[in-house]
Amino acid sequence: MNKLVLALGAFVLVMLCGLADARPGGGQSFSSGHSSSSGGSHSSGGGFHSSGGTYHSGGGSSGGGGSPIDSGTLIALLVAGGFVLLVILLLSSRASTHAAWNSSRVKDAPPPPLDLTPITAYDPDFSRAVFEDFVYQLYSAAQRVRHDPNTLVRLAPYLSAETRDQLAQRGPQIEQVVIGSLWIMDASRDAADGESRLIVGIEANLGRRDGTLAVKERWAFMRAAGVRTKAPERTRTWPCPNCGAPWQAGATPGTCSYCQASVDGGRFDWMVDRIVVEAETPVGPTLTGTVEEIGNDYPTLRDPNAQTLLMQLRQQDPNVTWEALMAHVQMIYTRLNQAWNAQDLTPVRGLVTASLLSYLVFWIDEYRRQHLANKLENATVKHISLARVTRDRFYDAITVRVYAMGFDFTLDGKGKVVGGSKTVNREYTEYWTLLRSSTRRGPIVNEPRCPNCGAPLAISDVGACTHCGSEVENGSFDWVLSKIEQDDVYRG
Repeated sequence: MNKLVLALGAFVLVMLCGLADARPGGGQSFSSGHSSSSGGSHSSGGGFHSSGGTYHSGGGSSGGGGSPIDSGTLIALLVAGGFVLLVILLLSSRASTHAAWNSSRVKDAPPPPLDLTPITAYDPDFSRAVFEDFVYQLYSAAQRVRHDPNTLVRLAPYLSAETRDQLAQRGPQIEQVVIGSLWIMDASRDAADGESRLIVGIEANLGRRDGTLAVKERWAFMRAAGVRTKAPERTRTWPCPNCGAPWQAGATPGTCSYCQASVDGGRFDWMVDRIVVEAETPVGPTLTGTVEEIGNDYPTLRDPNAQTLLMQLRQQDPNVTWEALMAHVQMIYTRLNQAWNAQDLTPVRGLVTASLLSYLVFWIDEYRRQHLANKLENATVKHISLARVTRDRFYDAITVRVYAMGFDFTLDGKGKVVGGSKTVNREYTEYWTLLRSSTRRGPIVNEPRCPNCGAPLAISDVGACTHCGSEVENGSFDWVLSKIEQDDVYRG
């Protein structure tokens, strides 16, 4: 199961990944050569926005002919169509002939673990999952409306005037955003004024009518002293971060017309005050061919606190045993592969976040559009090892490294193999992150049943159990797969 990039479906005008070979989740080689929903990403997050998930790729048409988008349309794009962001974060693990850049990871020198103490020491409720989900959504929304200053200004509470100007000058309308990798690079706090800062690295594909760009950027977020993390929103419509009203600028720049509060300088929420574009390269798409698997021999990036945090979690909920978790991962792996091969994703609803599911639907549709079909047959998990455990006020998350193998191949409309092999096993490894609400306790369900009522798993279009009505795609009741990251982009 490779590369989860969430998708948004019907309005996709271009295919954004240069790739070869795939597994459930796409396997598309991201423009960076090897990427993650992730999402990359990827992904982050926990099913607290309208598409329900994590690592995401934002996408969809943002209007015809470059005409301005009104507020209602913007909200509709953000809520209904756009957050195909990625768990997934992830678009691929393979070198591509269209690669715009390669991972700089040196297998013998993994990056140091991220130290969030400068933030968490003053904001104990800070949630990496919640923040990364926020960044995914904001990045996608900003890129898709950057061509229209009148629409872009509606994101003013979260983008400084300088960054809005910079985005507006970056060229034509963006119609699709696929985030392949997103990670927090640095965290700091100014000792003088108490201002918090987070630097986020982003690798993405930006689809325009004239082609696709592979970009590598750094976004700098800042927040004023005393501001604390808020509970994650079910949907995000980018309101005034102070009063919650739909954003409309007041008579004074940077003020809300409803509450008159100034929102500049991150006074109420994180704000982007600097963007650095490190690379921007045209790329081309392909779903055929065979390229090398990257990262199988990399050492596992294991957080030294992972085992301790897992034991703490087990003390609070004895049901969270390693055996139960591994059985749960194996069950998701098996059903995801079966659903991918059958091109019917109904069986995995409720086991993965809604955003991850959207991504899978996107890639199945894209293969069909190109008269292709990808298969992963004889799929087998060889080994699973613990990599990381994170716990915050809102979510518990467990990341494992999955070692697996299978016959990974792509067929054309005549049944001819045009990528991979039906006879040679392809071994691969990747990092899977599962998350669950921090308030949830109880048995881990290792068969396809609703974790709330126990009925056979059947999920409605809004992500709820058709028997009891409980939302099960957002980790409220059991562990759900939120992102898959490839070895060469996983940063721990």
